[in-house]
Amino acid sequence: MLEKDEVLDSKFSIHDKYRFEVKLDLGFRKEEKSIYNIEYYFFLPQALNIMPESYTKEVFYPNTQHYIRFKTPDISIEKLFTRSNDLSPFNRAISAIDQLSSGQNGEFLTETICDELKLLGSIIRSNLRDTVDYIIKELSTQLKAKRIDILLDEIKTISSSLSDMKAKIISAKTPQRVRDTFFAMDEYTSLMINEYLTDIIKCAQNDNCFISKELFERLCETVSSQINYRRLMGYSSLLVPYGNNSHFLYWRSLLKKFISSSLYLHPEMSDFNILTHTGPAIAAGLAMLFAIMVTIYAQSRYAINSAAFVMIIVVSYIFKDRIKDWLKIIFSRKMSAWLYDRKLNVTEPAHRTKIGYIKETFSYVPQSMVPNDVDRVRKSDNKKSIEEEAKSERVFKYKRELFLDFESIEKYHDRRRALVDILRFSVFDFLKHADNEILDYDYFDEKLKSVKQEPCIRLYHINLVVKYNISKEDFAYERVRLLVTKEGIVGIEEVK
Repeated sequence: MLEKDEVLDSKFSIHDKYRFEVKLDLGFRKEEKSIYNIEYYFFLPQALNIMPESYTKEVFYPNTQHYIRFKTPDISIEKLFTRSNDLSPFNRAISAIDQLSSGQNGEFLTETICDELKLLGSIIRSNLRDTVDYIIKELSTQLKAKRIDILLDEIKTISSSLSDMKAKIISAKTPQRVRDTFFAMDEYTSLMINEYLTDIIKCAQNDNCFISKELFERLCETVSSQINYRRLMGYSSLLVPYGNNSHFLYWRSLLKKFISSSLYLHPEMSDFNILTHTGPAIAAGLAMLFAIMVTIYAQSRYAINSAAFVMIIVVSYIFKDRIKDWLKIIFSRKMSAWLYDRKLNVTEPAHRTKIGYIKETFSYVPQSMVPNDVDRVRKSDNKKSIEEEAKSERVFKYKRELFLDFESIEKYHDRRRALVDILRFSVFDFLKHADNEILDYDYFDEKLKSVKQEPCIRLYHINLVVKYNISKEDFAYERVRLLVTKEGIVGIEEVK
């Protein structure tokens, strides 16, 4: 058995009130093709009243969201704007603009410039995020101040370089699509500078980050200059204090999705899954064969209009339906290793090339049939034997088979190779039968010698065991506990 970190680097987090997110860092594997098998076992309390009749795969799949994208290339701000760096999207965009000006292939170069501009915005944002995270977490005041000083210099470099690029794009009379993409990237970059510097200022105001008065003033001046710049450019990402900001988050989300689209792959639903229907088709055929054999036998022994013939045909029809249902269950269990509910083809959007697929399967698992290894992980933190008897749970499994052709990725990309798989689950439909979040509990107050009421939160534990399987011999496990109430998710714990 492998340690989890040797297989996949995973991160569990709460996305919003009803959804949690699993982010898997798939990296870049030297093998030409890789298959990842990941099984999610959900253990839900019986009190939530989840059952096959009410919570089906038709309910489950709409409650999941899938994203698969490239990791943001690791290029520092310094290297990003070093003219000799061939991997820099800034330099590649400038080069493509020069070629476009000289009359070369317009459509291809336009697509290239737009893609490089989006990638540039994503890399700048990633650098800002990582730097600010380091500054906030750094305990040394001296190192913190030094890194803030470097960050402010880097922001000057970003602003100066983008200003030069803007002048070049305008003077070169580039297509409107290139201009729109640049201005979106320019606005997004300015907004990200504002947001991340605001995080440092907020940290300082809350006395969690000690920085000098001079540095604090420089941070505030930089934020103000970025706000004034967006106002001067007529950009829409301006928050009006105490004003109407109903469209602010919409526009911010639009910018983010547009810029990050250079990193996202496209999962497309496969039109038809013949394997899913194979088991039921065989079961129906065998059941029909039974009915025909019984009919032939009855015809050879009894007259067609006799009561015996009619009774045999009716009984055979009843058994035909039962045999079909029994065989469907048997086939679904025996063929579950290669049958699946649906298939998503993963496409690289820039070249419209299929680089992999995702197969998904959803099924309920009786507690007596939960695999021993998964059961051990689920019960690993039980302190007393009564816990196992008291925890009556409904179990279902969600299996993902992720196939990636890294040879195709390497063929088209020299910077975007490592992949991240993002999966979001909604617990909204789990909580329909949950009790009210707050229960007023009567208790005896010893000091006042009277009965008082104390509001208590009614929590439900949803346990999730994840089984990672890269090869037949190598497995790794992870377990998390979701703390939920009728009002949604209140916490997530990783159980070691």
